[in-house]
Amino acid sequence: MEKVTGIKSVDFKIKAVGHGVVNWNGSPTLMTTVDGKDKKINNHSMPKLRGYKNIKGYWDDGNPKYKHTEDVDFANNPLYISQNCIRHHLFKSEGFFDLQSKEVALNMDKLLCSITGLVRGYVVPATEHKRTSALLLTDFIDSKNNGNYEQLSKSGSKEKKVTKSGGEKSTSMFSKTTFGDTEYTASGSISIELLQFISLSSEFSRQAMMVDNESEAKSIAKKISCFINVLGNVKNADAVYHKNYVRKGSIFNSGESGILLNDIAIEVLVKEMIRRLENLSIRQAKGYMYVDSIQVDFNDSSFAKDMFRIETNPASVLEEKGDREFSVYFEGR
Repeated sequence: MEKVTGIKSVDFKIKAVGHGVVNWNGSPTLMTTVDGKDKKINNHSMPKLRGYKNIKGYWDDGNPKYKHTEDVDFANNPLYISQNCIRHHLFKSEGFFDLQSKEVALNMDKLLCSITGLVRGYVVPATEHKRTSALLLTDFIDSKNNGNYEQLSKSGSKEKKVTKSGGEKSTSMFSKTTFGDTEYTASGSISIELLQFISLSSEFSRQAMMVDNESEAKSIAKKISCFINVLGNVKNADAVYHKNYVRKGSIFNSGESGILLNDIAIEVLVKEMIRRLENLSIRQAKGYMYVDSIQVDFNDSSFAKDMFRIETNPASVLEEKGDREFSVYFEGR
């Protein structure tokens, strides 16, 4: 059986710093003390905290016992920025669009000729076309634990307001769990196998888009080649169509029609993602975060234990691609 050699993934370890909260998590039901008595509230803003639950138990009658607003152990429930939030900011330069819209379904070639289509991945519900994301990211976890409880009030007119039902609002007081300086760590990886191949066949439920004939498929491949060459300011990035790509090591020759990116095209996309990660910043109304440093590993190991060796065995890390080639998982037969 033919073995796959070369760089199989590009892994990275990220350090980011900031101040305040950039990823809030709504207003859960909690308890607070007013005039010496416990009161249930729904106006305390909470950031995303790993493992935090607002319920600490249940009374004998089955009703929940809610935690108090100040009842947070930041060492065990650290602040984090979700990987969904990070992805949103990594790819927002390509604009916001609805994958359920007809415009997307009718212009799948435009979607494929983008970093969103080639790296982030997508699912178009109307047509069930999909591309699995080649980018794995963990949540950004804070280690400083500089959490604070803040009691706030609304300024302005003292005139009492009313609720939607017509009743008088009881108070203009509210509270937040806020943070001072923050320092985040995160990990990620780009899978070369998922990045390099674009399936145009429906046999394995991963068809990226519908093509009517071989001529149209070759046209899509040419558009992708042009996009990547312009992106990387190179000339030899190539996306090659074949009617029957088979994964190396397969017993049978039945495969998928699709497009395979060459080594230069993959390198351009990898460099673009590293550039985006290095320049990632999030600025919200009450806080900010930016990436301070990123360590990269061009992981060419064939051992399962070396997955994310950047975390477990830093001495083995290859920080530069050099003359090494990316793995090729598929061949036209």
